[in-house]
Amino acid sequence: MKIIKKNLIVIAILSLIVICWFFFIREDKVAILGYHNVVEQLENEDSVDISVEKFEQQIKWLSDNNYKSLSMDEFYDWKVNGKKIPRKSVLITFDDGWNSFYTKAMPILEKYNMKAAVFVIYKYSENCTTNNEDTYMTFEQIEDVINNHKDMEILSHSYNLHIQENAYSKDYDMYNDDMKKVSELSSIPMEYYAYPYGHNNEEYISALKDNGFKLAFTFGPYDFARKTDNNYAIPRLGIFESTPDWKFKLKLFLEM
Repeated sequence: MKIIKKNLIVIAILSLIVICWFFFIREDKVAILGYHNVVEQLENEDSVDISVEKFEQQIKWLSDNNYKSLSMDEFYDWKVNGKKIPRKSVLITFDDGWNSFYTKAMPILEKYNMKAAVFVIYKYSENCTTNNEDTYMTFEQIEDVINNHKDMEILSHSYNLHIQENAYSKDYDMYNDDMKKVSELSSIPMEYYAYPYGHNNEEYISALKDNGFKLAFTFGPYDFARKTDNNYAIPRLGIFESTPDWKFKLKLFLEM
């Protein structure tokens, strides 16, 4: 009987810990998933790319397990304004504005009723528009996303700062001019930003604030976003083909 009592006490304590985790601790964190290019045939297992097959498996898993994907405004309201969100909430993001977001990722996301945001490098899209190339989304595709795909968002990954010497320059004027160039090219206001290479500094943040940006995202450290994070240095979880399924699910379980 003593052994049984001890076991019951242990079970009760463990249950209490789990309840505290699910209803209190996890409430202050959100997993922000960071994707890049979605490809049919993976050429390099160690790249930041992910296969169409694996990407759909992950999005289906989120849907099957009742995760809610947030819009940027919903995430902002949670982080800054204290608005409640479902416990199983996730923010899905894409960097660079690859054409594959438009042709491969977006149809899968819409199939499973998931929201997502894509941070566009506008210089790359400008080049593809001018040269009729399909590596990155063209301006026509960007406008189609804005006008006809309500759960997809177009955001800024800079005009042309995705060059290390530019991203790391600490040149306020360069950052400021770059943001104004995006504003000229974009048909919608820009309020959310992803740093090229995930790098930020005081001058960069000052330029963002002066140009009306409300939040900015890094690419690492690979951690969950918390309400206490600096609004201009919000971490994301990089998700690649090399991310094992068990690790992807474990990350979400620990978060949710």
